[in-house]
Amino acid sequence: MLINTDKMISITELQKQLPKIIRDIDSEKTKVFVSRRNKIKAVIMSTEEYETLLEAAGLLEELDISENLKKRMKNYNPDNNISWEDIKAKYEL
Repeated sequence: MLINTDKMISITELQKQLPKIIRDIDSEKTKVFVSRRNKIKAVIMSTEEYETLLEAAGLLEELDISENLKKRMKNYNPDNNISWEDIKAKYEL
């Protein structure tokens, strides 16, 4: 993952500058990467960007489900269906 080091901040600096960082994120529509011991531990982003990412993840999940369904439907044969009446009779429901 490539990160703009200008947008990386330590936890200590985050604590000192939180209000300013939140204002910058809101006005610039950017992300800030929070580091601890030179490792990225969190990302702060606008709610709009977060919602966009959630929506994209949902769409990708739907595409994955759709692809799986298409694969399974290739082998579907309606002649193999068992009626509800037959199931009830078989299991005495």
